[in-house]
Amino acid sequence: MHDIRGTNAGFLAKRLRAVGVRYVFGIPSGQILAVIEAFEACGIRFILVSHEMTAAFMADVVGRLTGVPGVALATLGPGATNLATGVGNALLDRSPCLIVTGQVPSAQFGRRVQMHVDHRQLFQPLTKGSFLLAPGRMAETIDGAVALATAEPPGPVHLDLLDDFAVAPAREKCRALPRPPKTGQAPLRGVAAAVKALRAAERPVAALGLSAARLGLGRQIGLFLRRHRMPFVTTMMGKGVVPDEHPLCIGVVGRARHRQVERFLADADLVLGIGYDPVEIGYEDWMPAVPLVHVDRERVDADGRVCVAAELTGDLGAALEALGAAGLARTAWDLTAIRDFRAQLAASLRPASRRFQPWEVLDLLRDWLPADGILACDVGAHTHVVAAQWPLSRPGTLLVSNGWSSMGYAIPAALAAKLVRPNREVTCVVGDGGFLMQAGEMATAARLGSRVTFVLLRDESLSLIRAKQARRGYRPAGVGLPSGTMPPPAHYFGVPCVPARSSAEFRTALARARRS
Repeated sequence: MHDIRGTNAGFLAKRLRAVGVRYVFGIPSGQILAVIEAFEACGIRFILVSHEMTAAFMADVVGRLTGVPGVALATLGPGATNLATGVGNALLDRSPCLIVTGQVPSAQFGRRVQMHVDHRQLFQPLTKGSFLLAPGRMAETIDGAVALATAEPPGPVHLDLLDDFAVAPAREKCRALPRPPKTGQAPLRGVAAAVKALRAAERPVAALGLSAARLGLGRQIGLFLRRHRMPFVTTMMGKGVVPDEHPLCIGVVGRARHRQVERFLADADLVLGIGYDPVEIGYEDWMPAVPLVHVDRERVDADGRVCVAAELTGDLGAALEALGAAGLARTAWDLTAIRDFRAQLAASLRPASRRFQPWEVLDLLRDWLPADGILACDVGAHTHVVAAQWPLSRPGTLLVSNGWSSMGYAIPAALAAKLVRPNREVTCVVGDGGFLMQAGEMATAARLGSRVTFVLLRDESLSLIRAKQARRGYRPAGVGLPSGTMPPPAHYFGVPCVPARSSAEFRTALARARRS
């Protein structure tokens, strides 16, 4: 048998290995067997999953946590379409990854044959770019895809590989990797207008978002806020940019008890958006009727209800330096009022009940998980509680799908996090709806030997949807899940299952998880 490393599939694998790729996620099929063999031969581990959606979610999280594009691999047709949900997540949540799909042989390309669709048309709206790997342009296309995936804002890029081309001998010489482009700082625009608006405000509030978290500017942002004694709110993915326990932190917008947060913000006279990406929640969905100063690499995206006083665009770090050098006065906010509000908010999130409540689970879990531990949170009613209640002291320790907002995200996210952060404690919080979508990935966890603690919040309902139906006066259709009369199994595909119906039982279960 010829050396697979000398084929075009081998060329792809060697190129990706050179940029730091160590894992590829997917499900084997005929058209990608040579690609899997090439990855393995070149030192990239192929991770079998139970569904291609999981492969894309795991690639997203690898890219999100490491900065090196994660890689998902799928066969043509149904394999490619199964990837789509996870690819959309990487696009809207700004994660660098590469999506590689097998394709029919070149003689069948474009014909009406089994399993064949145009993958480039499929992935074009879900990616930053979609490319067919072709003779003589392999290095150029692969290197360009990596550069595009990691360029701001990062996201997924798709590569399509014809079946016969994959196994053909590589005719292209392997050249040195290109040097990272010298992008430099994006020029600042709008400094004067932003400074003027801020000087006119007495009670401005900062809003920290996804871009601020991704760019790692927490220390600089924290210094700016402290210097001017400016309180702040965050989006869910902006949590941890500045620690939640900071005395200037008001809370999270758009999540549990958001009306209380909005009532407190009614006293503000300006909002300063710092690295705020409206893909999580639009300014207009929570802001009081006050001027907005938007500071980001990208221009503001808001509807006509928002009064945009200034847009400061360009390099975010340089923009903060410019504002810091402007001699802005300290705000007139009363820190005692912020502290009292936070205490009231915390109490309202923890209502008394005779039943074991999700807020109790989260408090116990937060005490159990180290400060640098990683929590992967699924989408559902519990997401709102996690956003408002779960304190973060550092960024990158809460993984959530909030731009795409997809159920089924957290289990793959936790598995990927444990792969690339093996020395960290990783846990996952998922509702019963999200768990039913991804229960098969417990087999993946068992195969990998992942020391991940999965916390399943079982309320036997798609309760967030049930609540929305009730608010609109609709009947509760399609929201009931399996009844609690069924006893829990001893394990799911080899992962032990421990029921906990009280605080004491949950503490015991957590202790067992740490010992295992």
